[in-house]
Amino acid sequence: MIRRILRTSAGLALLPFCIGFTIRLAETVATVSYRDAAPYYFLLGCSAYAVIHLMFRRPILTYVFGHELTHALFAMLFGGSVKSFHASERGGRVVITKSNFVITLAPYFFPIYTFIALALYAAAKTAEVKDADGWLTAISGSTYAFHVILTFSFLRADQDDIKELGAVFSYPLIYLFNVLFFGLIMSILLARNMSFLLFLRDGIMDSISVSVSLFYKAYSLLVR
Repeated sequence: MIRRILRTSAGLALLPFCIGFTIRLAETVATVSYRDAAPYYFLLGCSAYAVIHLMFRRPILTYVFGHELTHALFAMLFGGSVKSFHASERGGRVVITKSNFVITLAPYFFPIYTFIALALYAAAKTAEVKDADGWLTAISGSTYAFHVILTFSFLRADQDDIKELGAVFSYPLIYLFNVLFFGLIMSILLARNMSFLLFLRDGIMDSISVSVSLFYKAYSLLVR
């Protein structure tokens, strides 16, 4: 009971940060200087997956495998180990020795295939591979659309991960971390001179402003 109350309180406390970082991301998208053609390649990749999703067989096994793999990887990052791993189109299961809210919710906010594409992009830039930027940006776009569309689809169904932590806590955290990851994508792939650390700082400041504004509005309603 106490844990449920604490998680609910934490979820409500995250709402101003969801609003603040949404404002910061929107302003960044509207004002940043973009790399030549990078947004077009990214949107092309997003559109390509959307067409595949709508017109052809949905890659459910690929999503489930990535979902369970993300649980396993985050468990290992937190010092745990993997006892068993199973993925199929009917569902998946991974048995790990350690769990917390980050490990439980990681597949919903960490697009593992996009992370791999970003790592390949960074490696290609370091190795100065010619003509790699465009197609790796497109791959990043397609994998990100894959993550967003299928994660939304799966969240519409009953998920044990969400039931375990509660919707009031889980959904704001998932949304916030997805916004942060898209900010990271922009700083690496799309923007010319965007600092992700400055994005975080400004997002936090915007979130604090939202929190103060909400507090004063609530206070003014109470003292009437």
